[in-house]
Amino acid sequence: MPHSIVAALTWAVPAVALLMLALTITPAGVWNHPVLDASYRGFDPNFVYTSNGGSGVVSVSASTVEVTAKQRSDPTITLATTPLQRFDASVDVTVETNEGASMPFGIGLWSVSSSAAYFVVFEAGPQNLITAQTISDAGSGFTLVSGTVINRTPLGSYKVGDTYRVAFLLDKAAGLLTSRITNPDGTSVAASVDSRQSPKLFLDLPLALSASASAGEGSSRVVLRNYAVDLPHERLWASKIDDPRATLALIGLAIAGAVLIVFAIAPRFFSGYNSIGSRVRNGSTDLLRRLASAPGRVALLSGSIVVYLAGNAWLFRLGGHPFDVAAEKLYAYVARSYGPGQLYFLPNIVGLPKIWQGVPRQEIAFPYEPVMAYLSLGIGWLHGLLSGGGPLTADSLQLEYLVKGVNVVFGLADAALIYWILRQIGMSNRWSLVAGGLFLFNPAVWFSMSVWGETHVFSLFFVLAAILLAEKHLPVWAWLALAAACLTRPQMFVFGLLLGIVFLRKFSWRENVLGLSWTVIVTFIALIPFTLATSPSLPVDITANILHVHEAATNNVVTTVSQDTYSVWPLIEYLAQGASGQHQAFNPTNVTLVGPITYQSVSQVLTLAVMLLLAGFLFFRRRATDEAGAYIPYVAIGITAFLMLLFSLVASHFVLALPFLLLSRRWMGAVAYFYVAVIWTATTFVTMYGDMGRAIFAQDYPLLAPANNAITHFVVGLYTNDRFITVGIVANIAVVLWLGFLTLGPMRSSPARSAA
Repeated sequence: MPHSIVAALTWAVPAVALLMLALTITPAGVWNHPVLDASYRGFDPNFVYTSNGGSGVVSVSASTVEVTAKQRSDPTITLATTPLQRFDASVDVTVETNEGASMPFGIGLWSVSSSAAYFVVFEAGPQNLITAQTISDAGSGFTLVSGTVINRTPLGSYKVGDTYRVAFLLDKAAGLLTSRITNPDGTSVAASVDSRQSPKLFLDLPLALSASASAGEGSSRVVLRNYAVDLPHERLWASKIDDPRATLALIGLAIAGAVLIVFAIAPRFFSGYNSIGSRVRNGSTDLLRRLASAPGRVALLSGSIVVYLAGNAWLFRLGGHPFDVAAEKLYAYVARSYGPGQLYFLPNIVGLPKIWQGVPRQEIAFPYEPVMAYLSLGIGWLHGLLSGGGPLTADSLQLEYLVKGVNVVFGLADAALIYWILRQIGMSNRWSLVAGGLFLFNPAVWFSMSVWGETHVFSLFFVLAAILLAEKHLPVWAWLALAAACLTRPQMFVFGLLLGIVFLRKFSWRENVLGLSWTVIVTFIALIPFTLATSPSLPVDITANILHVHEAATNNVVTTVSQDTYSVWPLIEYLAQGASGQHQAFNPTNVTLVGPITYQSVSQVLTLAVMLLLAGFLFFRRRATDEAGAYIPYVAIGITAFLMLLFSLVASHFVLALPFLLLSRRWMGAVAYFYVAVIWTATTFVTMYGDMGRAIFAQDYPLLAPANNAITHFVVGLYTNDRFITVGIVANIAVVLWLGFLTLGPMRSSPARSAA
């Protein structure tokens, strides 16, 4: 490459990267916004939950919903569940028959958590009135038969066979919910309820759009058509913009970045093209020779992989976590059917009440960065490929198996990376195989991947790849892998902080400038499909909303101290308040610990303090970055402390710490190493299994439900046992303290190093 081009790239790459970074961190409020973030038309059977309510019948197609209430039946349908502050929905309602039904039809918005509701009701004959009703004490099994009507406003009357347009306009910020009936002749009548009349309806809690009929001793038949949902602009996971200035800047910078990539890669590609084939041939020949010289190792490795794949595949059929598996399938369906950019809008109005036995408690939002969106798109695309382009349904068993199968592939890759990292930092082949094997055949990892259905192994792949690439002194690739890890799930920012400091110290300033610049450019281009559909600040907006959610306990939404984990907080609750059993884990975070100090605030301060302490050690202790892999135990204590100290985490997150505990063998004796690995595995496995065992239902997961499975029954009992909770928490605390002593104290050579 000519010197002039090299010099131009030296300055152009960081300059373009800075412009991209500046555009990304520019607040979305600077740009113009659309009136509507998204509009959806028609019924998607994948998003609609129906219940026949006895002998009733509810049928759903893309264009119509038919609700038939037969004698003594109460059919219901849930069309949407959303936490959005603003929500507009409308549908054409035709009461085709009304033969003495006690309540031919009703449709409206209601909150499971607050038991408040607002419905438009097509009442019984002979008057056939249409009324708007404000209801309290609706209960969780709401069918419009329960509840107390606190306000009833007539909106006219209906004629059997005629079509009426029913619309709802919600604005929580203004404290107003309006219903409007448009008659066949085009005239309309409106009614509304405000936050003074029904304050619980406007809390920061999800609302469900549901419809119901109650036949009593009669019957009715209703047809719904032309369903429409409009989402007025709102900042949630994404803040959509409609500004040609931002679009021009995005496209222009993406083109500039692509040109730089071409100029950087093309000369190397063409100069090395002739040697690529020979290197591949020579490498293949060398690999075949090595494999031929060690047939025993090849057989053992092949057998291990077969056992790993077959064992995990056998677990697929046992079931999955009702919420997380349903969410993964929904994301894949939305990404493939509507486009990956819609993941930040459409799931905000989808609840899938089947998860909660028909109760629309919560939406299934997509709270992840775009790399996870690419995973969902890939799973959806792969399903289409394997099914020959056949239709995709969000509740498909094949799709569930595919999600778990992709997890298993990444789990295998993670185990291989653990082995390669340990070999790279000088560990013996034996101990490297032991560490890789402990992850490959780890029961907690298997349960997370193949039963629970979580995707943490996908996030781990990128952070482990970043460590291996850093040890091979490939700064650009190491920074790229670390950025990809951080753009999967929010917990990965712990790795981003600690490993980011390591890379800054490990590489020269020139290497870091180049690595960070190329990382920004490649990431910016990779996110273009999402930022064009939302805004340039999408990664920042997602992070900001995650922080908002974690502060939700102050905004009428109660989060919990520990969602099923054996962190320090259930034990502190027991000591401070006498809370025992499951109450230890699920006590609200806004409960005070001492005086006005809440668990939430103490948790955040302690977590931040530990992260800053470790960051300081990594920055100032040169040996941690100069010696091969010496920073790994710092990362291990960082992630374990984070998991033990931060409130409202889920047990499956504890899998994130396992690879780094296994990578810390060089700084531990054999006893400490196996204690740490076994204890963390055991507590993670029991809490995951126990939580899932309590959440599943026998009719959905007959093989794993506690009523049918003695092992599940035992684990659930163990998981909620006071003594075991205390022992598990103390054991986990011992893991963190032991790691802290070995990491923050004088770093000593381990017997494992001399055995390497």
